[in-house]
Amino acid sequence: MKSTFAILLLALVASNSYALNRDDYDPFEPFIAGGTNAVLGQFPSIVAVGVPTPANAFCGGVILNANHVLTAALCVLTPQNTLLAPAQVTIMSGALQLIFTAPRIGVSAIYVHPGYNPFTFANNLAVLRTTSNFVPPEIAAPNLAFAILGDEIPFDGLACQAAGWNNATATPTQQFIAAPIMNRDTCAALAVHFGRIEESMVCAGVITQGPGVCASNMGTGLFCDGRVVGILSTGFGCGTANNPGVYTQLRFYLPWLQQQYQRQDIPPAGSSPIPTW
Repeated sequence: MKSTFAILLLALVASNSYALNRDDYDPFEPFIAGGTNAVLGQFPSIVAVGVPTPANAFCGGVILNANHVLTAALCVLTPQNTLLAPAQVTIMSGALQLIFTAPRIGVSAIYVHPGYNPFTFANNLAVLRTTSNFVPPEIAAPNLAFAILGDEIPFDGLACQAAGWNNATATPTQQFIAAPIMNRDTCAALAVHFGRIEESMVCAGVITQGPGVCASNMGTGLFCDGRVVGILSTGFGCGTANNPGVYTQLRFYLPWLQQQYQRQDIPPAGSSPIPTW
């Protein structure tokens, strides 16, 4: 998709990193290929994280607690790896379809993992603090809830689902695909990954052509047994063969996430939250 994400990815990758090209993205990219519509209460922690350009661009994300959302670091950085202003980022939540003109929740602080590496996508995490609280509705099958984070090792073949948004219409619909956990060595051996699947990453999907996630769902959740075990970091196969999704494995980051909830500082827009590589 010719979007913020394509521009960011093009600027951040080098000849020795994942090969992604702006022309690989299409303005009509579905975001999820071969997905199934979600029903109320199926993935109530999934949100859309609105970013400044182009109009109506967004990433995926998950609700952590009453005033924090988890997404990918790449979603909230400029091509120069500097922070967006919190006021440039918004959250859409609580519905199975996104209506871009509806009220959104604002963001007051952005905390990017300090070890994020834009060339390998290691530690591709960011926590957003919201300007108002999420209040889960007290109804049967609500579509707004806090994520339950997985703290166990996802074993090979575990049946999981990637949930996100399909942009086939003017009101993107929440969808999901089956995404079984893939053996890390098998995933790392695929040409698209160049052997760079780190221990803190987990691959999910299949190596044959079939349902897949696309670049604009970066930051969305991987659900195994109802728990969020990872968020989409790279491997944007969009249903192509030999390109399963790669997710940041959250069990490695639970202490760091807890620390962000307590932070009082607000990193300024334009600052660089990551080392120079």
